[in-house]
This record gives sequence, C-alpha cells and structure tokens, in this order.
Amino acid sequence: MSRGKSIYKVLGLWALIVILTGCAAEKEPLITSPLSYDKLTEPTMPKYPGGTEKMFEFIADNLRWPEDDGSCIQGRVIISFIVEKDGSLTDVKVEKGVDPSFDKEAVRVVKTMPKWEPGMWRGKPTRVNYCIPIRFRFADEYF
Repeated sequence: MSRGKSIYKVLGLWALIVILTGCAAEKEPLITSPLSYDKLTEPTMPKYPGGTEKMFEFIADNLRWPEDDGSCIQGRVIISFIVEKDGSLTDVKVEKGVDPSFDKEAVRVVKTMPKWEPGMWRGKPTRVNYCIPIRFRFADEYF
C-alpha cells in the first residue's frame, strides 16, 4: 500500500511543478522586439513628398490645358502607376480617359513627379500600384 501512495505523491508533485512552470511562462512577454507584431505586418501606402495636398498642388501648377478643336471638353482622367521600391514611378497608364489629348497631358504630368516615399510591407520597401484622378475643368467664373 505504501508504494501506491508514493506514486500518487510523485504524480501530484509532478502536476504541481507543471502548473507552476506554466504560470511562470505566461508572465514573460511573447515578443521581445521593440516593434510590435502589428507594426511589422501593417502595410503603409506610398506617399508623395509633402502629402496628398502637395501632390495636387504640383499637378495644378504643372498641368497645361491641351490644344483642342474648340469643343468644350471637361472631365476626369484616372491615371494608374507603380511606385517602385526606390520611390520612382513606372508603368504610368490611363485607366479611364476623357480625350486622347487630355489623357496624354495627364500622363506627362505624372511622369514629371518627383520620387515618392515607397510603400512598406513588413518593414521593407515594396512596389505598390497607385491610382489618382486628374480633373480637367473650366473655372467657375466662365460659366
């Protein structure tokens, strides 16, 4: 009988050790990096130097009204491009156009933009496809 009781004592002691070591392990932090897991996996979009407002100021300052045949064409051209890992813009193309002359001018302006801050994924620069609208319209005073 004493042998049976000693087995229960050993098993009980072993269970107590397992429980205590499990509780101690839960108190230690799981991630020791100064960056949190969310910051490593959270993607960041590319940015024009100075922000979106500065980008549209650049477009407004550099956009030239194309010569047309006298018709009153207005509209919005959607341009897509890829912001590369180094911030340069490649593969500039028209996604939705208005008129070939307006589309060509919108592409020209985007190609003259300075380098952007690249998008980030898991702490590393990555290529990102980006779209922007460029609006061609008359000033309100001319209506």
